Amino acid sequence: MSKLGIYIHWPYCISKCPYCDFNSHKLKDYEPNNWLEAYKNQIKYFKEYLIIHDFNSKNLSSIFFGGGTPSLMQPKLIEQILIYINKLFNFDNNIEITLESNPTNLELNRISDFRSAGVNRISLGVQGLNDTDLKFLGRLHNSLDTFNILDLMQKKINNISVDLIYALSCQNLKTWNRELQTFLNRFSIQHLSAYQLVIEKGTKFYDLLNKGKIKIVSDSKYKQFYFSTKSILEENKFNQYEISNFSKPNYFSKHNSIYWKSENWIGIGPGAVSRIWNDKNERIEFQNFKKPVTWLKNCLHGKTNFKKNIKINTDISEQEILMMGLRLNEGLDLNKLQNKTFLYNDDVLKLKKKGIIKIEKNNLRINEDYFNVHDYIVRKIIDNYLSS
Repeated sequence: MSKLGIYIHWPYCISKCPYCDFNSHKLKDYEPNNWLEAYKNQIKYFKEYLIIHDFNSKNLSSIFFGGGTPSLMQPKLIEQILIYINKLFNFDNNIEITLESNPTNLELNRISDFRSAGVNRISLGVQGLNDTDLKFLGRLHNSLDTFNILDLMQKKINNISVDLIYALSCQNLKTWNRELQTFLNRFSIQHLSAYQLVIEKGTKFYDLLNKGKIKIVSDSKYKQFYFSTKSILEENKFNQYEISNFSKPNYFSKHNSIYWKSENWIGIGPGAVSRIWNDKNERIEFQNFKKPVTWLKNCLHGKTNFKKNIKINTDISEQEILMMGLRLNEGLDLNKLQNKTFLYNDDVLKLKKKGIIKIEKNNLRINEDYFNVHDYIVRKIIDNYLSS
């Protein structure tokens, strides 16, 4: 477990999207120097923690600025954070430094400024490919904004990832297929994340769903969208390496792979979570305070207290390893689990016999033909893990 990434959370957006359940808040005035100092104090705390606990990671493989909308930060603030991290950590020669953005928050000068600051990958929250879908999703940009910014961006950044949401109740499958194919023909992007709309508790969409004002698509319609999207992406030379993520060769997300492979990451900023394997092969979790003002006051004065700091129970940790690892096409390295007796339970053996899962050479994976019912399969496997 030697991979290490750093996640930097910026909690502010121009507005809150109706489907979003992330720790994001409407942008207000902020003092960049205070945020820089708070970020630096928490980064320093974790560096000292790793030294004390003899953490043996060779290099830092990824840094991810997420949110919120971190492209609302001043490029100079991004640069100063990266300079400080570089003083404390050894950077991998091919370190991935990602900045999340929306099409409304970038123009040519800012793209260049972020690139000069050290950002080498942009994750762009496009979400919809036509104005009707964008309006439904509560986005502030339109399709022309997307096209204009990508025309500029692909001249400056050679590692662009795009987020899309599909299987909306207002979408027509043929229209979606045509729009996606046209989009891929027009732009040189290296990575695409395609997510089914999931309505989470606490969001505006959740309230609207309960009031009958919006609908979700049926499982059969989702299946059509999923396999059609997968087919179009693969025809355009994108490899599916995770249930919702596709990349050109060698452009998979290094940072998100740390999560899926249950490796080590440091979470900096309001609500950010850290997961670190210590020298006793125990997984330690740190949870930051979610409210920006609480986190800022705490870290600004060097206290770095946490909302929660626990050693994760082995069973819970292994359930998470199963749940995350089985999202990957390559599957899960079973050597990461202490308890493997569930593999011989009747339900698991039936899944294997039917070809729904494959168990080969210490590797467990879900047959990608069944990825559309991934959650059901994982739940079945975890139930058997708990009963073994």
